[in-house]
Amino acid sequence: MKTKFTRSILALTIVMLANISCSAMLFPDGKDTPAPVNIIYLIGDGMGYGQISSLIMEHAVNGASYRASEINRIKYMGIATTYSADSKVTDSAAGGTALATGEKTNNGTVGINAAGDTLSSVMIYARNIGKSTGIVTNTPILDATPAAFYAHVEKRSQWDEIAVQMTQCGFDILMGEGLEHFNARKDGKDLTQVFKDKGYVFCDTWEQASVVQQANKMVALTDIGEVYPHAVSKAIELLEKKNNPKGFFLMIEEARIDGWGHENDAKGMVAEMEIMDQVMKVILDYADSHPGTLIVITADHETGGTSIGYDGMPAFKTKGHSGTVVPVFAYGPGQELFMGLMDNVDIPKKLFRLLGK
Repeated sequence: MKTKFTRSILALTIVMLANISCSAMLFPDGKDTPAPVNIIYLIGDGMGYGQISSLIMEHAVNGASYRASEINRIKYMGIATTYSADSKVTDSAAGGTALATGEKTNNGTVGINAAGDTLSSVMIYARNIGKSTGIVTNTPILDATPAAFYAHVEKRSQWDEIAVQMTQCGFDILMGEGLEHFNARKDGKDLTQVFKDKGYVFCDTWEQASVVQQANKMVALTDIGEVYPHAVSKAIELLEKKNNPKGFFLMIEEARIDGWGHENDAKGMVAEMEIMDQVMKVILDYADSHPGTLIVITADHETGGTSIGYDGMPAFKTKGHSGTVVPVFAYGPGQELFMGLMDNVDIPKKLFRLLGK
């Protein structure tokens, strides 16, 4: 009798698993969540609640001309802690590694955990399962946060080594600064030729990149700060034109928020958050017209200890990073999984699971 009961339960379990669509993931909380086709992962370097508040307040100061920020379109929100393996206050290397791999590491280390083990990022996993992949940043693409998605170095300052590893990552679209670490190196190697030999369209100006209509793979190593929202649009356009039925994974970093925080420059921060708002509009509009797209927006850490002062402008407590929690916003299939209090490593863990790992 017991054997028959056990067999019946096993048979029922098999039937239930067979009925779970391959386009959905059953999470431990019992939620049957549709798996996104595309994932856009937007990281605001140094962006905490003070920075988000500055964007909202900037749009609210004049009632007659009030315009909701793009963040108002997002209804699913969470909170993430950001401490590293060896400090209550993380740097971008440890913060980026946590957001890329789902594991903590020491400050200053990229893609290697505190025990010295090499880590693999959620974007590498997306590439391995057949998705198209891309990175866009308005800072050197060798800097800590973008590097955490493809490189493994003990010191974030090892840019020449990170550049070598970038040529090996196999991502389809790569856009950011740092050309001199590819074509004016101490070792004499021309890494731009390595990309060309691998079939990449290579651009060293935005003017070149902006007119590329279709490219299976493209590298653009140039300053895109002035045209950042357009660069994001171009990356999405090129990934979309690949017509990959498995979709794409795009990581976008808005890196310059951090710099204004370090300088305690209120006007610069507000202006940069306006650029962040434009980028959010690009990706949210894309998600609205492509319903299988999940957007996750967060930060590697907060910079400046930023709040909003009595004059309605950002006020600062430090010129360094702070250990305060950062926002997590989600929009699209799987958005409900990013609600509540979490640690930064939980964000890529949820993305890994949505990708089927």
